[in-house]
Amino acid sequence: MSTNTKLIQQLFKCTSIFQQPIRLSAVQQVSSLHTLPRESSPKQQQVFLGAKHHSCPSIFRQPDLSCWNAVYRSCSSFVSPQGSRNRDITLNKEELSVRYGHYHLDLPYVWLRDHCRCDVCYNHQTCQKNIDNFELDLDIRPTEVSFDGTVLTIEWPDKHLTSYNIDWLLENTYHDQHRDRVERVLWNKAIMATITEQPMVPYKDFMETEDGLKEHVKNLMKYGFSVVTQAPPSHEGTLAVSQRLTFLQPTFFGPSWSFTSDMAFGDTAYTTLGLGAHTDNTYFMSPSGIQVFHVLEHQGTGGETLLVDGFFAAETLRRDNPTAFKCLSETVVAHEFYDSDHRVRSLGTVLSFHPTTKKMFSIRFNPYDRSPLHTVPPDQIKKFYKSYAALTEEIRKPESEVWLKLKPGMVLFVDNWRVMHGRSSFTGLRRVSGCYLPRDDWFGKARLFGLQNL
Repeated sequence: MSTNTKLIQQLFKCTSIFQQPIRLSAVQQVSSLHTLPRESSPKQQQVFLGAKHHSCPSIFRQPDLSCWNAVYRSCSSFVSPQGSRNRDITLNKEELSVRYGHYHLDLPYVWLRDHCRCDVCYNHQTCQKNIDNFELDLDIRPTEVSFDGTVLTIEWPDKHLTSYNIDWLLENTYHDQHRDRVERVLWNKAIMATITEQPMVPYKDFMETEDGLKEHVKNLMKYGFSVVTQAPPSHEGTLAVSQRLTFLQPTFFGPSWSFTSDMAFGDTAYTTLGLGAHTDNTYFMSPSGIQVFHVLEHQGTGGETLLVDGFFAAETLRRDNPTAFKCLSETVVAHEFYDSDHRVRSLGTVLSFHPTTKKMFSIRFNPYDRSPLHTVPPDQIKKFYKSYAALTEEIRKPESEVWLKLKPGMVLFVDNWRVMHGRSSFTGLRRVSGCYLPRDDWFGKARLFGLQNL
């Protein structure tokens, strides 16, 4: 029996690996690809990529290279078990285009070289790049490209190999189809009344199961708020629930708080007065990501909690009054917090949106903390006031408001970049526990759960 025939028979002892395909991670694909001898041919590399992951690599270590074409022709239909999926590739001067289902990715060559995830270019222990961007050849072009429906493989002029799993490309390339895994539900009072499963998670599920924590994060992504119910009615209970999501974000109010209407700080929140819908920390350049509220006790009347979806109000303004929306998304204004010990000021637009998706990104709305308009040119002042009034009208419509009566054991998490909060005036003793949580870290938790990718 010839050497070629023996090699083919050994290869086809592993044919079951192609009948039950395994979708490997990008890291696994790339790491195994770069264990190949550099002198191997592109076709040899393709066959190796198809078989290496299925525990039969020994037949590829010292093969008779004269038989590789025969092996490749014999099993090419098996190398891509999902080859029936769209695999169109177009090579242009500066980039290659990949069509995959309804996706169309335009991938510049230099971008593909820069983001190589092989063990040479990327440290998989630290999750940091090793490649020096300064040394990149901006005019680099591949010598060979292949796409089997799952993996895009590229050979560069220096024989370096780069491989990308299509799932990684879909998550990390810029294209107009890029979106979060969880679609937002923009709401007002009427819409929220139709939702059968309210954004609430029992304390035991939240604290003891990953599914409970994930459901809570999903609620935050979807509605901009979520309530943990049946929590211990104490400040310690508030902190335990908050730190289950992420660490606390300290401010000059402290790492956390449990307060009454004692004017401990020069802020309306420390009074018995009602508060209109607003976001917190507008005076910080990067406001806190989440505000946590837990009413530990209330001996009196009033004190209901108000929630307004700022993104619903902003999108309504964008639709009905695009001039006002444009003004508020372009005009930089200042917000401030002043007392005897602090002088804090920020600069930013009232509305901001994602630079590529154009979806709402944040709302910075707090008329209580808005400082003198020294950043708005005199000839734009009336336009700004008119636009701000239009947004305020949307926010203060009764149909925009959802009111909750928080009770001990109900811990409310509010996305401070989206949902505005307030309260009605009250009488008697009302003690509230709470804290802030950082934006980057709760969004990071959403990414870990596969709920967010922007």
